[in-house]
Amino acid sequence: MSCVPLCRRILQMHTRISTKHALPRHSFHFAHLPCPVTIAPPRRPRASAVRSHQTAADSDSETAPLKLRVHYCRRDERYSGWGLHAWGDVTHPTPWNNAKQPSGLGPDGPYWDILLKQSANHVGILIHKGEEKAAGAENIDPSKCTEVWLVGTEQQAYLSEPDMSKVPAGTLLKSYAHWVKANTLVWRVPVSEDGELTSPQRRFHLHYSRGSKMQVTGHGIEHADAVIPLKIAGLNIPSDVMAKYPHLYGSTHLEIEPEHMDKVHEFCKGQLAVSVESHSGRVLDCTGLQLAGMLDDLMYTDEPLGDHYCEKVKQHAVSVWAPTAQKVELLHWRQLRGGESEVHPMSCSNKGVWSCRRPAEWQNTAYKYRVTVFCPWTSQIETVEVTDPYSRCTTANGERSILVDVNSPELLPPGWHHHKAPGLIHWTDVSVYELHIRDFSASDPSVPEQLRGKYRAFCPQHLHPGGSGCPSHGLKHLKALQEAGLNHIHLLPSYDYGSVPERPEEQATIQEDLSVYSPDSERQQEVVLSVADRDAFNWGYDPVHYGVPEGSYSTQADGTQRVLEFREMVQALHSLGLRVVLDVVYNHTFASGPYSHNSVLDKLVPGYYHRREEDGEMCHSTCCNNTASEHRMFERLMVEDIIHWAKTYRVDGLRFDIMGHHFLHNMTAIRNALNSLTLENDGVDGRHMYIYGEAWDFGEVALNARGRNASQHNIGGSRLGAFNDRMRDGAMGGSPYQPPDCQGFATGLATDPNGAAHQGSAQEQLATLLHRTDWVRFALAGNLK
Repeated sequence: MSCVPLCRRILQMHTRISTKHALPRHSFHFAHLPCPVTIAPPRRPRASAVRSHQTAADSDSETAPLKLRVHYCRRDERYSGWGLHAWGDVTHPTPWNNAKQPSGLGPDGPYWDILLKQSANHVGILIHKGEEKAAGAENIDPSKCTEVWLVGTEQQAYLSEPDMSKVPAGTLLKSYAHWVKANTLVWRVPVSEDGELTSPQRRFHLHYSRGSKMQVTGHGIEHADAVIPLKIAGLNIPSDVMAKYPHLYGSTHLEIEPEHMDKVHEFCKGQLAVSVESHSGRVLDCTGLQLAGMLDDLMYTDEPLGDHYCEKVKQHAVSVWAPTAQKVELLHWRQLRGGESEVHPMSCSNKGVWSCRRPAEWQNTAYKYRVTVFCPWTSQIETVEVTDPYSRCTTANGERSILVDVNSPELLPPGWHHHKAPGLIHWTDVSVYELHIRDFSASDPSVPEQLRGKYRAFCPQHLHPGGSGCPSHGLKHLKALQEAGLNHIHLLPSYDYGSVPERPEEQATIQEDLSVYSPDSERQQEVVLSVADRDAFNWGYDPVHYGVPEGSYSTQADGTQRVLEFREMVQALHSLGLRVVLDVVYNHTFASGPYSHNSVLDKLVPGYYHRREEDGEMCHSTCCNNTASEHRMFERLMVEDIIHWAKTYRVDGLRFDIMGHHFLHNMTAIRNALNSLTLENDGVDGRHMYIYGEAWDFGEVALNARGRNASQHNIGGSRLGAFNDRMRDGAMGGSPYQPPDCQGFATGLATDPNGAAHQGSAQEQLATLLHRTDWVRFALAGNLK
């Protein structure tokens, strides 16, 4: 582990789990289903089923426990490893990480007996294998049934034994198959009944529908526009695929025959599915298809994106990467708010880049894209409007992108090109103060009211336009810290985020005088929470446009003023002798899917920019919508965005939120790109920009499950810094998930106990102290590596 000292104080890791965006691990999420989950109506039970009910009824007594029997049926009869998660009116709810094992095995598969509470009327059940989810149902009423049947991956329960010939042979709401290279697909389905190539082999097919008309019936996939066979190429994935997708180890290797490769560009623009049949032709399963690997292999491009100037044709153009889109149009507005848009067609390159030339006089006007594309979350062709992920400025609330030249003279503060950041000789000299832009001045009476909470609260020339007057309280404090040895200001997220209304008139405020309540009253918190989703404050870990300064900190949320004011803030901090560190949050986005105003990347290439589970569901371990930096076009976005911030705003360092969810190759690419920047050519010495982050190892990427991630285990020698939780917890005591009165090496554990009973006896505290002292030693040793 390579850990570089960062702060004069030890920072606690903060968690940002929002109940509005994060799903508890034990919950079952149906947000992507096109209709509510229902209980299937019962068919007339077969005689054997009737007898089982009669037998159970005859043996009932007042003392017999109430129970619900859950049967599970799969066409492929692969039952190994599946367990049951049960919640609701059950006597023993099952922990997510300890699924209930089958109670027995019947002629049609395993079953589970669930003990119920008296008067039970609501039970939820889900079949799963680790994080892989299969069949389930949320709302079962045990007062109306004693047995239910779950089938495959269906999200409904049958009240009698189902006729499998009428049950869909799989589902396209899941995407277990993966298109990982130009001609290579993988799917965790055996090639034969016993999994051996020498046995009669199953048959695999790729299905395509341009209009998303495919449906799964008991006979397989119907209404496809085209079906092509897939060749079984091996029992396991190829080594190069294994290196990029280690979590798919053990999947069957399938290939598209050369004569069908000319269809790939057409197929990726519609609905896709894969099916498997037994050697005799019986359909066993069907599933959707994840395309990211194929897009990386065939569609990766370094063509210019966003608004740019084409030297070759001496003209401006707007370009966006959307290789799965059937149609993209440019919507242009002459004004920033209101009005009717002009619609301009865009042409598509063979790499999926849609472009439209535009005249120079469009400068400082607004635009969006209208995209027609298949969406795996809805299984529909969606037509959506979306801003540009390469935006360099937007209107308020990210409603429209703005065509802006960020280097135009009116957006450069006086002396911008000539001012210099304070120097830094060694990274071990870095000391950091974490600061929230709004908090810095929001309640400072020495700051003019119109500048409180704004970028310009850092700028003496705007606090006192005439040049007279004392510095604000905040600036005095920063200067005192700088004189005491502080040299870096870490700004909490300052890119465009979606959790604060940017126009002041849209921000909710507290009208009630809270000072009238006693300090232990709950009324203050109640009032604050009533406006929390609509007020002017948020930490900002809700990214929407990575390359745009946040508009709520600007004096003019609409227009390009935010570009100028952000530069003024950086220049002012530099003049105080302080270097500026940006808090960057590339590990997730605030929103995804086709309907949210704050969804950008996922509207353009649905399912590509976000990391997905093996079954196709989106990963949420970071709190929201995990991004997939292992995909080449997202890594490109990260690198180019970082270079933009370094060159355009001359920031001096980067603090990566949840850095461990990125990969070492991502961070190395960023480090190398920064190292190429020079004062002579770029106005910034990239070699002296410090990069550090939260190198925690958890979630779907833990233990290198998706590749070598940028966690503490892997970053030794990488020239990356990491927060040191061993030092933090060892010295301070406890952790972010323990009571705040826990003591540690530096806070009196065992030597000056604070009386907290949960810390144990004197002997137990001493044992903990010795253990935590070892943590401190290890942390100090790690800093030397």
